[in-house]
Amino acid sequence: MKILVGAFQCESNTFSAAKAERGDFYYLKGEEAKRRLFASRLFEEAGFEVVPLVYAVSLPSGCVTKACFDEIISDFRAEAAKHPDADGICLYLHGAMVVEGGFSGEELTVRELRKTVGGAIPISLDLDFHANVSEGLVAHVQAISGYRTAPHTDYDESETRAANALMKILSAKSNTCPHFFRIKVQFADAAQTSVEPYVSILKMVRELDRDPHVVSANVFNGQPWVDAPFMGASVVAYSMANHEAVHAKAKAIADHFEAHKTDLAFGVPALAPEKTPDAARTMAKPVFVSDSGDNTTAGAAGTSDCLVKVFKGTGLRTLFTSLYDPAAVEKFADRAVGRGKILGFVGEEAGEGIVVRDGNVDIVYSTVRTSFTMKEHFAAMCLDVKAYDVVIVKQGYLWPGAAELAASQIFCMTPGMATNDFSTLPFRRLDGEYHYVKPC
Repeated sequence: MKILVGAFQCESNTFSAAKAERGDFYYLKGEEAKRRLFASRLFEEAGFEVVPLVYAVSLPSGCVTKACFDEIISDFRAEAAKHPDADGICLYLHGAMVVEGGFSGEELTVRELRKTVGGAIPISLDLDFHANVSEGLVAHVQAISGYRTAPHTDYDESETRAANALMKILSAKSNTCPHFFRIKVQFADAAQTSVEPYVSILKMVRELDRDPHVVSANVFNGQPWVDAPFMGASVVAYSMANHEAVHAKAKAIADHFEAHKTDLAFGVPALAPEKTPDAARTMAKPVFVSDSGDNTTAGAAGTSDCLVKVFKGTGLRTLFTSLYDPAAVEKFADRAVGRGKILGFVGEEAGEGIVVRDGNVDIVYSTVRTSFTMKEHFAAMCLDVKAYDVVIVKQGYLWPGAAELAASQIFCMTPGMATNDFSTLPFRRLDGEYHYVKPC
């Protein structure tokens, strides 16, 4: 039996003007694309022939341009057309991609692919925990799995669930029934799965996993910087039989989430910019400070120097990573106290960077948008975080690789297109009333 695999990912922030073009995607085909997907080896170990479609992954951005989407999906369809005998498809998508015009990128991907492969072949998806799941997406696939951690640490486990779901469908030769519930939560991005209400919610999801009639089940936090009717948290499950009982169990999870959505909270101190330096003085060093309003991993531009101004003159030895400013890399080249490579979203060499000292603050200027999410980003710029009191990163909650380097953390409530003060953003297309959770 033959399985088609592929990935098409870009987390969109519809308030960002930095639209994603074809050149913004890390793009692979053939064996390289297949090797990038953990699910490939699982299918091969189970005796399936695995055929790669396309692996296209971009740093979070604004909307994906329609021209870019059309070009990439055309490649997906062309590769799929070569294999009319395929038995199933497993796709690694994000869940919060928005294409110009306000369309769900994931729903469009599946709808377009269906034009080539037809409606009978089962499709299993693996999504990010911050997916905004649309009704149309649910209706056009047979299984949806996803991360169950924030910060994300279960990439391989998530792909395993998606692969196992597809193999279960193929083994049973049975169609599936979807069970979909949306929980309207406006603020949830900084919520972490290690604390309530997610501890209890995910316990219920794992219990649903054990139902023999369930093919896949997951809860999604949603990505809140998307002005669209399908933005929000959700519970999604698919069953092959006993549908009413599975529906009731999935609804119980959604009801619990709805009842406890006001319990969502930050896992670390969340402070206004002006309060951050004094707090940092009292904390274990290095203190990693999230420039959350200019969080490039949530699609922001990466151009705000708000926290440079806040920390300058404080006496705290500060590293600022980073400012996207290609002109500054050239302009300040003779002032650089350091230089190196800027790594991209999947660890590839993506651009050049320099370090410029401004009093007590060392500023990394970059030729590309980025976020220093792991030790390799710092190493590529020859930076030692232990030499600093404060390290500022363009993130919300810290990614695991950054968290490993931090002695303590502050979630700084900076302004910007990725701000956690959602009342400042011009939402116009939300479907109904959304709940706002005020930050600490």
